[in-house]
Amino acid sequence: MRRGAFFLLVALGLAPSLSTAAADLQPSVSVTAPGAKASCLPMPDDRDAGESCVIAEFGEVGAVDNHRFHFAVYQYQNPSSSVLNHTRVVVFEAPVPGTMRAVVATESDPAIGYDKPRILRSGDRVLLHIPGREAGTGNFNRERLYMWRAGQWREVDTTSWLDDLTRRLPAGYGAWKGIYPDYRTLKASTPLWRKGDGNACPTGGRADLVLGLHDDRIVLRGLRHRRTAECS
Repeated sequence: MRRGAFFLLVALGLAPSLSTAAADLQPSVSVTAPGAKASCLPMPDDRDAGESCVIAEFGEVGAVDNHRFHFAVYQYQNPSSSVLNHTRVVVFEAPVPGTMRAVVATESDPAIGYDKPRILRSGDRVLLHIPGREAGTGNFNRERLYMWRAGQWREVDTTSWLDDLTRRLPAGYGAWKGIYPDYRTLKASTPLWRKGDGNACPTGGRADLVLGLHDDRIVLRGLRHRRTAECS
């Protein structure tokens, strides 16, 4: 991996605030803007040790309260198997011209692919959304969502509401694949499967969902079960 010596200082600065589930990098040491664009930062979770890394894409995310944000897509190459190649998205804040500091990073996993981060506005809330999905028939949602609060990004729990959905569906019905909410409108929709259905043929209609934000988590506010044409 291409890592300058000064990036090692960044890693030391980031390590105390990094979780094993994902690299939440606040607060971090500032680096030069050219350095952030040219080389991958080492990640304190150390999952990528021994792999090469290049910056596949670098661009702007937008601004919130005069804080400007950029992103980088790290592309990791595994020396033993290309099947294990993977990506990571890192979000940088530019506190002053010419410098950047990493504030958020996704986990890195060969089964998960991430899209460009976006700043969304839902009512009076400002959100940072990093779309992500897991490969496979389940097409599970592995996104990351943050809320802007007190001058920093706070991670939002986007999964616990799925347990509430399971409890509120009719007996024998389930959402077997990933659900991808629209966080601007706080709505979502999913096909429903019934026991005995094939993976590609849900026969349980559709659930239209109304979501909400409570503290730092997504909650299920409402559910409407619609009957739709069954698979043939």
